[in-house]
Amino acid sequence: MMKVYYAPFARSLRILWTLEELNAPYEPVRVQFPPRLAQPDYLHINPLGQIPTLIDGDVKLFESVGACEYVNETNGGDLAIAPGQPGRADYLQWLWYGEATLMPPLGTMVRQSFGPEEGRNATALGEAKASLLERLALVEAHLEGRQYLAGDRFTLADISVAYGLNLGGMLRLTDDYGPNVAAYFERMKARPAFQAAAAQA
Repeated sequence: MMKVYYAPFARSLRILWTLEELNAPYEPVRVQFPPRLAQPDYLHINPLGQIPTLIDGDVKLFESVGACEYVNETNGGDLAIAPGQPGRADYLQWLWYGEATLMPPLGTMVRQSFGPEEGRNATALGEAKASLLERLALVEAHLEGRQYLAGDRFTLADISVAYGLNLGGMLRLTDDYGPNVAAYFERMKARPAFQAAAAQA
């Protein structure tokens, strides 16, 4: 059985959500945050002390998007769009947009909002928010007339991007979401698998 080391609001939500969508069995293991200080024995599992970690027998994965792809493949899931299928390019674009493009400014906002007081900087926080909203504008435009990001169906690309939107909710950014993004996020949150995963993480 797959084992997922997770913490609330961490990228582990993506993996738990994927597993729930596929009704795949797994063992969730909550890690205290930050692990380096609160649970140093976790460093034996993930030497970087980062969350998540997915373990499946001898397989160990630290990257959340890669772990989601692995979960989908090993469980015979239909959450990916294969080469040659309609929507493949959009799938690749938005699968990685959620991590590579949305997460950097979100990460900065988390650090500037919840990190040590002496390290906070209002200018850095404002710049990160402006950058995020600029990047979300592309999501807003892409969602015009669409229910999902790729292939007219729910995929891992939606899990990747919606995780970022969920983190934005923690940062009280939902009022800044455009109408397409806001409606899309509500659809994603309404999925039973998301709700089951979010109840843990």
